[in-house]
Amino acid sequence: MVRSTLILVSALTLIVVAPGESSAQTSRAQFKLEAVQGILAVQALDGWLLYGRQQQNPIANQLVNPAGTPVRPWFYLIPTKGQPIMLVHKSESANFKRVPGRKIEYTGHRNLRAGLRKVLRGMRRVAMEYSPKSNIPSLSRVDAGTIERVRGYGVKIRSSAQLVQFTKSIWRPAGRISHYVAAHHLDMLRQDALAFLAQQIKANKRVTEYDVQQRILRGYKIRGITGPAPTIASGVNAANPRYVPSATRNRTIAKGDLVLIDIAARVGGTKRSIYAEVIWMAYVGAKVTARHSRLFKLVTGARDEAIGYIRKRVRRRRAVKGYQADQKARSFIGKGGHAANFLHRTGHSIDTDIHGDGANLDDFETHDTRNLVVGAGFTVEPGIYFKNQFGLRTGSNVYLARGKVEVTTRLQTEITPLLK
Repeated sequence: MVRSTLILVSALTLIVVAPGESSAQTSRAQFKLEAVQGILAVQALDGWLLYGRQQQNPIANQLVNPAGTPVRPWFYLIPTKGQPIMLVHKSESANFKRVPGRKIEYTGHRNLRAGLRKVLRGMRRVAMEYSPKSNIPSLSRVDAGTIERVRGYGVKIRSSAQLVQFTKSIWRPAGRISHYVAAHHLDMLRQDALAFLAQQIKANKRVTEYDVQQRILRGYKIRGITGPAPTIASGVNAANPRYVPSATRNRTIAKGDLVLIDIAARVGGTKRSIYAEVIWMAYVGAKVTARHSRLFKLVTGARDEAIGYIRKRVRRRRAVKGYQADQKARSFIGKGGHAANFLHRTGHSIDTDIHGDGANLDDFETHDTRNLVVGAGFTVEPGIYFKNQFGLRTGSNVYLARGKVEVTTRLQTEITPLLK
């Protein structure tokens, strides 16, 4: 069963339409119908019902890809056989002009209910962006009322977790290249930021976390990449894994500080470019303290333990579930006596969003039972944090290729001293 699953995963790496392909030129949809229908058949589902309203379901928005920003409810059914069918508000029908499939228009709430009944005719089991008991919160995109409405037509709802993995989260060749390009730019910006910081400290000039962050953001514009504001956390701020400096919330970086840099971005100009993330630790001094070095080896060891486990499973053609890789990293840190200081999951999916919709390396925030799939990527970034003192995190990006595991970003092995 495991072997057949892995073969299926490998066979479906062409499921997402890449920019420039002929099918993308004739429609706005960002998926390949035949591939999706193949997965539906394997999962014994009658269809995949995508639902959108006021941009609350980014998965549906990206895959169906209507023009503009429709605000009224719309449904898009991909059946196991035949062409898709959509239900859209008459005033927003033009937004779906280039979306493939048969179109049903509605105006008021009575038409909406009647139209949805027509769309679901013959459907017994459909997938939606729904997670039982919200076990995977990032997949819970459809509101409870809409779930109740669909069930009211006698239709059973299953989670679209695997469908989402094989559509939105597959990198594709062009996306894979864009990821490597983004990773290169981020590493250059990381090196520049640390050189700038060292220069300012050596010259006895005041430099804040915000100064370093803004330098990196200017680099984003010059290099044509886009992403969220970078994390530059020094001293006690590094003890907060969610810290991001701002103009009004930042700290002056001083000698003796640990500095954590976490930057993520993707190449601009295309909806299918894939994010990269670079995480790096530095020390404002000539020699890193023994305690910091020892603790950092624990964190990097946890990272290597998780990657090694994934490699071993892939080499033996065995499936790897997200929670299993998290357990390996968490167990390693626990044996080092710091389980209570590991405050977040080991890693997250990366796709066209920095926190993607594929499997996460997580048995802490959630119990992620999804398999890591061929053609998708994720981060491995364990960390330990000491309240009101400091924090340490390492990070790598990993791509699961057919039969092998690729680490796509530089692996840090020691904290970088800035004042050699």
